[in-house]
Amino acid sequence: MASKQFAQLFLNKIINEQDMTPLTKYKITVTDMPTRVDRDTYEFIRQYNAEQGEVPSYATVAASVADFESIPDVSDSFTYLAKQVKDYSGKIAIFRLLEDPDMQARYDAMSSIEFADYVEQAMHDIKINAKISTGLGTDILQDGEKFLTEYEKRKAGDSNKLWRSKFPTINREIGGYTEGNLYAVYGRSGRGKSIIVMEDALEAACNGAHVLIWALEMPWFEWMARAYSSLSARRQIFTAQIDGVDYKTGFYNRDLQQGGLDEAFEEAFRVFTLELSEGQHVKGSITLRSVDDDDFDKRNLAALQADIEAVDANFVVIDPIYYMDFEQNTSKTAGGDVAATSKKLRWLAGRTKTAIVVVTQAEEEKESRDDDGARSISIPSRDDVKKSKAILEDAATLLAFDSVGDSGIIEIKKGRSGGEGVQAELVFMPSYGVVKEIDYEAALVREF
Repeated sequence: MASKQFAQLFLNKIINEQDMTPLTKYKITVTDMPTRVDRDTYEFIRQYNAEQGEVPSYATVAASVADFESIPDVSDSFTYLAKQVKDYSGKIAIFRLLEDPDMQARYDAMSSIEFADYVEQAMHDIKINAKISTGLGTDILQDGEKFLTEYEKRKAGDSNKLWRSKFPTINREIGGYTEGNLYAVYGRSGRGKSIIVMEDALEAACNGAHVLIWALEMPWFEWMARAYSSLSARRQIFTAQIDGVDYKTGFYNRDLQQGGLDEAFEEAFRVFTLELSEGQHVKGSITLRSVDDDDFDKRNLAALQADIEAVDANFVVIDPIYYMDFEQNTSKTAGGDVAATSKKLRWLAGRTKTAIVVVTQAEEEKESRDDDGARSISIPSRDDVKKSKAILEDAATLLAFDSVGDSGIIEIKKGRSGGEGVQAELVFMPSYGVVKEIDYEAALVREF
């Protein structure tokens, strides 16, 4: 049976093992602390860690928190203790809900359906908070030891970091992605905007960022196949001749998705995934939350913030924004729900010190074709941003993308520091993991 004493045991084990990570891993918050002493102890440990970069000793906590009781050598696992803490916290939350003095007023004011929905949502929130998680989403790169290694680096860390784009023109014109800013990428359906965003997310991870992906329309296996293809291409594992040109490529994406690698390639792929799990090639981490995750049932801003805090994210992708659970449309205007969500995303980026990149669609248009019937690249205008113009207004930078065949173009449509109208021309062959900007100067040097 759950007891309020388990919170005390959990905090003592944190102090004894000098390890803060279980608080984040199991999403233990101050609201889970049942007594004043527990809450004061929790807040002191958090504040001390933020200021000193370590966990305080028993002596320091005892000197700083009135009535703190030291319990050394707690041998129970963090998982067991966290489960008991969350169970007791859930029971208290249910009791408070049932004893809420406003419950009768809500019952009288609401329709039966509205009241049932209110109670159902409140109980759902309690249920979600009462669960513990030993991991979030799909960790495609590393185990716990690798995370702790990166955590130690971040303790010394830098604030307000800048994460470089994979594409030199974007770095030159807007400087890359700055933590605290909201960015938006848009394009017409099926042109590859998700791939462009994934490439820059992987670039950030390769440079040490903790990346959180909310893939709201792509299954985890498909996303991982694309990521593995891109990451292996960065290692230039293979050489493929495409249209008479030799390219350094990665594993073929379609073969990965269909389980169709030949025996030699499959063995090489197994070695590559082992290297990733051992911390090679990628300095940071990537946590994927995908549309087919069983536990991914809340996709609102509160859930996003919880995920950001759980993985200590620096770089966040929401693809696409219009599949989020939107904020309430208090303005009662068309697109007001998206606008409210967009504004709060901008706020969340600043509060969590993350670079947040959202993906949305562009309005469709009649395709322009040449005399041979081939479609040509057509970059959508700012007015073509679909769902809500608030995304355009709230984003520090707006990037448009279009592709045809093996070519693609990114155009800066809005830049806080300029660069509007500047384009980056790409070799766009994501099936081989090859998505890179064309370096015309290097090409001229090779030619002459």
